Amino acid sequence: MDLSLYVAGWAESAERTLSLLDGLPTDAWTAPTGCPGWTVRDVVAHLAALESELAGTGRGGPSGAASNGGEVSAAYTEAGVDQRADMSPTELVEEFRTAYTARRAALETLPDDPKAMAEGTPGGIAWSNEVLLRNRLIDMFVHEQDIRSAVGQPGGYDGRAAVIVVSGFLLALPYVLAKKLKAETGTALVLEISGPVNRTVTVEVGEDGRGRLHDGASDDPAAHLSMTTETFVDLVAGREILRPVSITWTGDSSLVGDVLAEIAITP
Repeated sequence: MDLSLYVAGWAESAERTLSLLDGLPTDAWTAPTGCPGWTVRDVVAHLAALESELAGTGRGGPSGAASNGGEVSAAYTEAGVDQRADMSPTELVEEFRTAYTARRAALETLPDDPKAMAEGTPGGIAWSNEVLLRNRLIDMFVHEQDIRSAVGQPGGYDGRAAVIVVSGFLLALPYVLAKKLKAETGTALVLEISGPVNRTVTVEVGEDGRGRLHDGASDDPAAHLSMTTETFVDLVAGREILRPVSITWTGDSSLVGDVLAEIAITP
């Protein structure tokens, strides 16, 4: 994907998040979010930590903590939040805003090679430019939704960020069906997403045992699963769902149950 689309989606979500934070009452900062164990304040501290490290502003990333493998480690993430335990909500927002502004200016010039290793990543993790910018968009948008759900201010699904995140999350379905669930060859599941981002897709296990995704509904799926855009994002992101859920299905209820139990793919 064009790197500029990731940057535009990330910037859109960051600006909406900052606007939301500017209007939060004091008691909202202690509200629990769907991100397990984190309050609104913790989420904002996390965003401030990551963006500050990438921008080289504020307190930056946590010292003495590094990421391993292909994902940002939980210890590293928690360390960035703990490093800001003494900061007020106003200070956290200001650090976040300063870092975002600096990072946005730096990204006016995009990397030449999306596949090349990024020069700066959270905890020094080995991510390409494309993976870094894609993951920052996903992280920003999902945490924007964490905050919105916690404080009862829905929104943010009418822009490009939501479309990119939903499209990216759908690409995880073949892995869920074929690898996590080890569904039999020929097993097909139709997923219908309705709401701000509408998509209907079929995920199917081929003769080679690999899962494949295509647009549209299969004629004879093992199950047909329907849910709202917001519910889909919450489930794939592994969130404790704080808003109303609307899930319906027909067909193999055991398959549907297994998919819902294993659909979360974010660490």
